[in-house]
Amino acid sequence: MSTADDFLALQSALAGEYSLQRELGRGGMGIVYLARDVQLDRDVAIKVLPAHLAASTTARERFLREARMAAGLSHPHIVPIHRVGEVDGFVFFVMSYIAGETLGERLRAQGPMAPADATRVLREVAWALAYAHGRGIVHRDVKPDNILLEAATGRAVVTDFGIAQAADDAAGPDEGTVMGTAHFMSPEQAAHGAIDGRSDLYALGVVGHLMLSGRLPFEAPHVHALLLKQATEDAPGLARVAPGVPSALACAVDKCLARDPAHRYADAEAFAAALAPMTDARPALPTTLRAWLQARNPLLVPYMGWSALFGTLTTGNLVALAMGTRGGNPWDITIIAGATVAPLLPIVGFHLNQAARQFKAGHSLADLRSALEVERKEQEAAEASVRDPAPPAWHRRLRIATMVAAGSAVTMTTLLMAGIVHENRVSGRLYVLAILSPYAATLALGAIANALDMPFIPAKLRKRWQSGLRGWLWNSKLGEWVARRLGAPERTQLAGANAFRATEVALGVAAGELFAALPSSYREQLAELPPVVESLEARAAEARAELDVVAALAPADSPDAAVLAERRRAAAARLAEAVAALEGIRLDLLRLHAGAQDLKPLTTLMDAARELAVEAERLAAAQAEVDEALRDPQRLGTTTG
Repeated sequence: MSTADDFLALQSALAGEYSLQRELGRGGMGIVYLARDVQLDRDVAIKVLPAHLAASTTARERFLREARMAAGLSHPHIVPIHRVGEVDGFVFFVMSYIAGETLGERLRAQGPMAPADATRVLREVAWALAYAHGRGIVHRDVKPDNILLEAATGRAVVTDFGIAQAADDAAGPDEGTVMGTAHFMSPEQAAHGAIDGRSDLYALGVVGHLMLSGRLPFEAPHVHALLLKQATEDAPGLARVAPGVPSALACAVDKCLARDPAHRYADAEAFAAALAPMTDARPALPTTLRAWLQARNPLLVPYMGWSALFGTLTTGNLVALAMGTRGGNPWDITIIAGATVAPLLPIVGFHLNQAARQFKAGHSLADLRSALEVERKEQEAAEASVRDPAPPAWHRRLRIATMVAAGSAVTMTTLLMAGIVHENRVSGRLYVLAILSPYAATLALGAIANALDMPFIPAKLRKRWQSGLRGWLWNSKLGEWVARRLGAPERTQLAGANAFRATEVALGVAAGELFAALPSSYREQLAELPPVVESLEARAAEARAELDVVAALAPADSPDAAVLAERRRAAAARLAEAVAALEGIRLDLLRLHAGAQDLKPLTTLMDAARELAVEAERLAAAQAEVDEALRDPQRLGTTTG
């Protein structure tokens, strides 16, 4: 039958139960339709066994048996199957419709994924496989087109558990179908040997290799040559074909691709656990936002030089006008001052255009603010990692001397421009010294300070400078107004765009926006709220980092397992407390916006947050003792015995 005939015949068979809308895709394993569940009024996906396979009693029974097995799986990263049935010659099953795209579509459209994004997808798929393997079900067809990426959350969801392989075994698929899955087939599966969950791990390793490098580990002109390569050759190391991938992640993927199943991870849960310590400390910003942060106006340096030159001319003319040394013309000064600030227009225009592109792509103002916060924290972390926390006292004196010399050079330049100091009033030698001394001192002291990587600008001012005009604009009321004029969506429109935000960061951003929108009288009474929110975010972030550190310290069967388990439990409790407090603050702010006038719940939460901070200091001291015990085996034996 034709495609239209298939559609009409199936719709007739399911009339009254499901209303078919359109075909989502098809292949040798079946045809998938988007449909509407009439009784429950929800979208579902219906997969139908192809007619040539449905004609085989063995294929039909196997399809139904394995579909029923898969229907017994209930896991957040496995597509739920609602119904398995057979009607009017059609063999089908009904599953949840996941709005989004397959991993295969994502890779074909955008190429390799960032390591942090790939790690998250691999872990979620590994969790799903571990759950299925624990119930005796081996997928046998793990590949990018069987992994869905949910648009609303970015969540990875596995589909087609066991069904595709059952159909292939029963009816002997054609060359095209085998070629489509052969790249992801383990050597033992290709040899028709006994398989278990480690065969799925091999396929997931191929998926990971493709996600991170954009290439399959093995290529060949036809299926038999490909399967021979997989059975006789070691897969190329991921680090060799994708040098930017973290070594630990590359090693984990390579281990999955071992030819001998005994050399792979024992199970999918072990693979997921191996990925856990590799959580990147730097949030996985979407590529578009990372590019926006890194965008720099190519003419910024000439613009700044222009402004510096005309700014000096303006200052000199103002001083001359004030001192009466020249017949300064206010109109000329106004023109020069206008030339000084003129570069602001193209600079601002550049940043507005960059932001407009992000809004057009589907990012919201909250996304931009979160990205700026990520950048700020990265800069602070980078500074902290290379700067001495307690610099010598002479560093401070050198900094002051350098700033005084620079100030003297600027002052001298202004006086020269104003004509107050010139050779007619000062002797020739003094004139040369007056000009050269401050510049020479500035260059010499600046060179020494630069070699020592000393910051001249105070910390608070430096933070403002680093965030720049862009940070000031998009975190202000003016930025909100401009964003609306540029068409910024209220909420992000991109699939998985919020994945880079930890829960505490998302709550902190929401609380900050709600606080900024309160009447000024409320903001004055709750002036301590922003620092409280920031401290809770920091507490939650520290707890997350602690969980990752503990996961990386030792396996569950190590001698330190009991100590590490307690440490993990304490970190998880701190994370839950901080997130709960942030959630409470956000909800109470929402109540204020809804008309509530009682500030007591918020002040109570703020007091509780302060108590959490005190408790955090106490726990930090206790944790330092635990860390010392872990470094000293004899002490550990004493404390745990």
